[in-house]
Amino acid sequence: MSAQSNSRVADVVVIGGGIIGAACAYYLSKEGLKVYLLERGFPCSGASGACEGLILLWDKAPGPELELGKASARLWRQLAEELDLDIEYDRGGSILVAEDETGLKATKEKLQELERAGVQGLALDALELLELEPSLARDMAGGVLFPNDAHLEPRRATLALLQAAKRMGLALRTSAPLMGIVLSRQGRVEAVQTAETRLATHVLVNAAGAWSPEIGKMVGISIPVLPRKGHIIVMEKAPLFIQRPLLEAGYTASLANDSLDLSVAMVVKGTRSGTILLGSSRQFAGFDKTVDLGVINAIALRAIRFFPKLIDLKAIRTYAGLRPYSPDHLPIIGPVPGIEGFYLATGHEGAGICLAPITGQLIAQWVTGKPMDLPPESFHPGRFIQRACQSLSLNTENTPHSGHPLNP
Repeated sequence: MSAQSNSRVADVVVIGGGIIGAACAYYLSKEGLKVYLLERGFPCSGASGACEGLILLWDKAPGPELELGKASARLWRQLAEELDLDIEYDRGGSILVAEDETGLKATKEKLQELERAGVQGLALDALELLELEPSLARDMAGGVLFPNDAHLEPRRATLALLQAAKRMGLALRTSAPLMGIVLSRQGRVEAVQTAETRLATHVLVNAAGAWSPEIGKMVGISIPVLPRKGHIIVMEKAPLFIQRPLLEAGYTASLANDSLDLSVAMVVKGTRSGTILLGSSRQFAGFDKTVDLGVINAIALRAIRFFPKLIDLKAIRTYAGLRPYSPDHLPIIGPVPGIEGFYLATGHEGAGICLAPITGQLIAQWVTGKPMDLPPESFHPGRFIQRACQSLSLNTENTPHSGHPLNP
């Protein structure tokens, strides 16, 4: 049977089987829509499978980003109760560790700013910090405990969302790269094409992470998302000496660093299985996912500075993922101006795990026309994509249109 004759109909097609695509599929399916999710590899094979699974609020700037995080954290608490599969959700808090007095002053100022925005935290002096985390180096200046932060196992969370969505009718297609997008002459989504199937649909959600610009090219737009590489080290199982995720005070600076240079900040997290995850690095290296031993060494040395006991453990696995970086460090969520039915859910960089539920919820509200949980302006694609071509030719052969300006 030819690809053209093997035609099916969907209310919505979601592109991307990571945590963002899974959340979009879950909340769209919850609305009773017939959803197809196309993943070119297998679920969680991108950035969602190469991260620590943190649900943090303190790393988000007060304002729209923090409100997005708060809403998503509430949804994660609900999902942890609703989903059948154990996602290893743990709301045990996180600690921001200050290495010196300068860092401690900065963490206290950060805490004051966050408390004004409704985020609870507790300042810790050096002794209080060691009481909570006795395996830390003895010369830390102090830190801040954020008791309501959480973490989970991202692969299990992705699969749990997809599993729940499948029970509500989701059709999941793996090893199914998107070959083309069909638009009407008025610029409306009409169908998508894979190697085996044509799916008639009027709604397409581009949740392809770092690869979302490639999907954008199929409809002639440039999406300002870049791959930002991050490495993880998995340490062997050891007697529990890390009580909760810990991150150094310089972590927020590494988030905001837009330079091409490598940045490394201590992130240490224990897992339920007993292994220990070490991060984190950030660098622009294109689509190269090769593990860089120099970066691994820098991460390990930084972690050992805070946790000397780590020097006695062996690394059993290393891997790298590509986070979808957005120029203003805010995700891109909503409909693309000028292309009816084409939605973006991308640009979350390292906050994709935290922000996945609210992203899926907002996309479902956009698609169904229901009231939005949050004002959408700060995340709307229109802040980059001012207009799309008003006369788009039919794209049945996956021939890219010329790009349209994002920042005219």
